[in-house]
Amino acid sequence: MSLTVVLFAGLAFVGGMLVAAQGPIYARLSQGLGHGSLLAVFFAFATVAALTGALAFLAGSFRGFSAATLAQLPVWVWLGGLFGAVHVVISMHSVPVLGVTLFLVSVVTGNLVGAAIYDHLGAMGLQVRPFSLSKAVGLFLVVAGVGIVAR
Repeated sequence: MSLTVVLFAGLAFVGGMLVAAQGPIYARLSQGLGHGSLLAVFFAFATVAALTGALAFLAGSFRGFSAATLAQLPVWVWLGGLFGAVHVVISMHSVPVLGVTLFLVSVVTGNLVGAAIYDHLGAMGLQVRPFSLSKAVGLFLVVAGVGIVAR
């Protein structure tokens, strides 16, 4: 295994641990604000927008940028942010009920089923990767794992 693969696998692992922290953080933010989950989502995303906007500016990412660039993109690219917001709202309400572990194994299962569908269809410009028996068996084992965790 190459050093690059190990490095990116390690980064993915850390990213996964950070994702595991998001549900409890968002749930506490929502609870602390006392005005429902939408205000918490607004503040969470405003923080991210401000930080990433500042970093993009400092990195020079806005050089040569124009509104015409945005206009050339397919409309569906804007769904990513919407899906992220929906996920945050779901996590705020689900984590206190399910706990972080069951919530995340359910999320990962949804990720994998969605990924298999998107790969099979070549959705969103992806290369088509047909569904196979081995993928079906793997997904079945993941679903079985969710059942084990839930017990």
